[in-house]
Amino acid sequence: MTARAPINRYARRIASALRRAAETGTHLTLMGLVKLLGPKAHRLLLLVAALFNMIPGPPGFGGTIAGTTFLIALAMVLDRPIRLPPPIIGNRKLPLKLLIRASDQVVRVTDILARFSRPRMRWLTGAGMNLPYGVIVMLVSVIMAIPIPFINAIPNVGLCIVAFSMLNRDGGGVIIGLIATAIGVVIDAVIIFGVAYLAVNAMGAMH
Repeated sequence: MTARAPINRYARRIASALRRAAETGTHLTLMGLVKLLGPKAHRLLLLVAALFNMIPGPPGFGGTIAGTTFLIALAMVLDRPIRLPPPIIGNRKLPLKLLIRASDQVVRVTDILARFSRPRMRWLTGAGMNLPYGVIVMLVSVIMAIPIPFINAIPNVGLCIVAFSMLNRDGGGVIIGLIATAIGVVIDAVIIFGVAYLAVNAMGAMH
């Protein structure tokens, strides 16, 4: 069952693609990654982007990945090849050694998760769901791009679960991922409101 799960093949595809890229250099641009995995591999690249968002990065990295996620989802909604405009996003370099190590972990974790995830409720993972799926990802990406520490943590976990389940044709997992994403969005809304409230009070105290 595990060996035949679609998600296992996708995880190994990511890992092998990164290893091929490492044979010619130490870095890979985001647009280079798109070309490597396929400019119409929208769902696979949404999973990769969600996984990248879990890796600690330099200032601005989270915003770049959120923007990348938005553009991938937009391309999926429009049913067009993915294009990431340079230089801010498309030319952003990714450290291959770190990504290869992370992809190896993803393969191992995927092997475990695939024991519990299985194709079911496939109508939630079919091509007809690309539009609502993409719109949800775009909306969440806008929230995750707000420069507040840790604001993308919980929604991103939800997007990971949804992307994983979509690739594994697991409608039940999609529902779980959407619930987790919704909880994350509510928490983010509270955080944003709190930050805005404190900022307004601080500005009022200065006058």
